[in-house]
Amino acid sequence: MSQHLTTTIVVEEMTRRGYRVLPGPAVEVTGGAADSRLVQPGDLFCAFPGEQTDGNLYVADALRAGAVAAICSRPPEGDWPGKTIVVAPDPTRAVGELAGAWRRACNPEVVGITGTVGKTTAKEMTAATLADRFRTHRSAGNLNSREGLPLALLSLRRDHEVSVLEMAMDSPGEIGDLCRIAAPRIGAVLNIGLTHVSKLGSIEAIQREKLDLVRNLPPDGCAILNADDPRVVSVVPELKCPVMTFGEHESATLRRGPVTENGLLGTSFDVTYADSTERVTAPLPGAHTVPAVLTALAAAIALGRTLRGAASAVYNANVEGRARVLTAASGATIIDDRYNSSPASLAGALLMLRGLKGRRIAFLGRMAELGEHEVDEHRKAGEVAAASCDVLFCAGETCRPLADAARSAGHPDVRWFPARDEAAAEAAAILREGDIVLVKASRGEAFEAAIPLLEGRQ
Repeated sequence: MSQHLTTTIVVEEMTRRGYRVLPGPAVEVTGGAADSRLVQPGDLFCAFPGEQTDGNLYVADALRAGAVAAICSRPPEGDWPGKTIVVAPDPTRAVGELAGAWRRACNPEVVGITGTVGKTTAKEMTAATLADRFRTHRSAGNLNSREGLPLALLSLRRDHEVSVLEMAMDSPGEIGDLCRIAAPRIGAVLNIGLTHVSKLGSIEAIQREKLDLVRNLPPDGCAILNADDPRVVSVVPELKCPVMTFGEHESATLRRGPVTENGLLGTSFDVTYADSTERVTAPLPGAHTVPAVLTALAAAIALGRTLRGAASAVYNANVEGRARVLTAASGATIIDDRYNSSPASLAGALLMLRGLKGRRIAFLGRMAELGEHEVDEHRKAGEVAAASCDVLFCAGETCRPLADAARSAGHPDVRWFPARDEAAAEAAAILREGDIVLVKASRGEAFEAAIPLLEGRQ
């Protein structure tokens, strides 16, 4: 029996649910994709409807790129005898049904992780920590939504003992939908903040959605909650499963002591659990990454590890974190943390930058989805930046209040530009050996285009 999902299982499951299925040969399905440009051989391609385009337009491209199967709302033109095609009115629902069925067949322990800030870092840290003892699956990249999480589950294998899944939301009911597909027994809520407030309307609505993860846990599950966030721990009286809290608060089940920052090498701190205290040394830089480490420790303990064993696993964890450390042609060090940005994650990254040696340069772009709080939050970020860097570059009209606030706070070298590439070219021109550059912006700002400029490759 194959350890992977196969097209035979896809055909059986989708036929059983009444979808039109054009079966191809029996082959392994090793992953899922929704972008034909990112398809890898062995993937199942799902043609989701999008705001800008329709995935049905790219099914043929995905099949030519190596996808062995596709779920779409209309079949692609031409004959595809070597491929399995599923025609479903709602591809999002269909792939969710397939993913749920495959998860049940594999039956791993599922760890779900949500929060406003740090989900990906916590997911990567937790998966790397658990891999010390368990055969561990994790969701790749940002496959964390109604569309993405099912695709992540397609890479699950029968021999996986644990699956660590990131769970995001930007619409009502999304976390609940993800829980019905993934059925987590362990669920972690890192924090609750303003990201997505423009779509959900209020911090209270965000709170309701995020906490749905732990509300959906079974009675024999374990809720892992941030004791330092009152909005998170407010859910405790509602829960029917055991609770493990983490943080600096004296009530925390996993109580941490002061954090020692070791520059780009990571952090160290003491953690007390029951009657034991261990020194934890983690590879993630910056005090703002400590909740991710505590989440990993709590998940390991929930799965039977001792505190000492969990701390050892953290020390040896090979983490594919979001932030990348690059070296520019000038000799400057670039911290590429531009995947996403929110008030809390930006503040944490800036405070980390403040503790590093060398000329500290912040290269910042817009924090998205803040709604009516956008101007105020950018001003607050400017005040933090004023105390955290030697040179501040800001790009885009939304960042003008950030730049103005930094100047008002007394920062001597603030440089605002209307466009990202103009700012990047100016920043690249001043870089020298020993500089440390933090790059941070929301994903929609496409700051990945600035990295080659800063590295001196363009």
